[in-house]
Amino acid sequence: MAKSWIFEIFSYPYDPDPEKFDPQLCKQLYDWKLESWVAAEGFGFDGVLFSEHHFTPYSISPSPNLLVATLAQRTSTMSIGVMANITAFHNPRRLAEEAAMLDYLTGGRLEVGLGRGVDEPEFIREGVKMEETRDRFEESVALMQAAWKEPTFTHKGKYYNYDNVSLWPRPMRPELPIWVTALSPTTVSWAARNNFKFTSVFAPTAEMRSIFEHYQEAARDAGRESQPEDMGVCRNVCIADSDQEARDIAEPAFNALFAAFKEAAVFKDLDNVPQGYEHYQSFFRPFAGEGVTFDDLIAIGAICVGKPETVRDQIASQIEEIGCSNFLNWGSFGDMTKEQTMHSYQLYGEHVAPAIRSLKS
Repeated sequence: MAKSWIFEIFSYPYDPDPEKFDPQLCKQLYDWKLESWVAAEGFGFDGVLFSEHHFTPYSISPSPNLLVATLAQRTSTMSIGVMANITAFHNPRRLAEEAAMLDYLTGGRLEVGLGRGVDEPEFIREGVKMEETRDRFEESVALMQAAWKEPTFTHKGKYYNYDNVSLWPRPMRPELPIWVTALSPTTVSWAARNNFKFTSVFAPTAEMRSIFEHYQEAARDAGRESQPEDMGVCRNVCIADSDQEARDIAEPAFNALFAAFKEAAVFKDLDNVPQGYEHYQSFFRPFAGEGVTFDDLIAIGAICVGKPETVRDQIASQIEEIGCSNFLNWGSFGDMTKEQTMHSYQLYGEHVAPAIRSLKS
């Protein structure tokens, strides 16, 4: 049985000039996005995962935990979380406290997503060295887990130090479910050893299968058998009443997203990336040039677009090939309107979610 999630970057689709930021348009965007997430529960989605980004209109969700708290009060069954809080931008004690609070506010529906981050422009502007992110990431996660479980905890690390302190409140569940964003082999292996779920975006379907096999092998080496629910795949999705209508909506919307993504995320010099990010040279290189077409992205499975039956078959095929049982629907992107988004979510809920839910793991 595969679960369906909404993944939300939450781009500002208007003029990117900071001098022309429009608070009224921003307010309208927040309002209808919230309306779409609430509706998603009725459409049959299992959960919503927000994202964290800073400094550009690529995302206006710099504090996604606020969205988790807000949506929790308007829904009752779906899981809610962030994919992912970037640990290098936070004090992990504060992140642990927020997660504990959200466990109560969501009624135990919180999914904790954590990542070391990969968007170079954000780290430059924040003044954080990317060479430090892996050490910060692993230390932060260990600190957070100890803070959740122990009545008092002591942590003596490279970046953070606490002596005999307590978290108030500790979460309802001492074992909060942790997801990580993972693509590099090092992070995938680390997630498998620690029994964390993981997900990735943009990688071709065949590569995703290989990544999951690497995870499974690392899990076996750590003494456990991984399960399909340990992994999720995230794809841009657009569904309309016909294949052509869906493409007419999705292609310009993705082009707008693509332009924002290149500005916000891609390394400026792919021949000289920070230590620890060498794996991303090959991943980002197609996005740095003009060689990737919309058809190319459909062919590798990065975009699922068409009428309900077309998208149903695309997604079911990917889930079966990869061997995962979580599908993250990045279904509101670029300059897609409220009406286009809502219709796509509704068609997904009616025709796609039931089909993939019935898949055998």
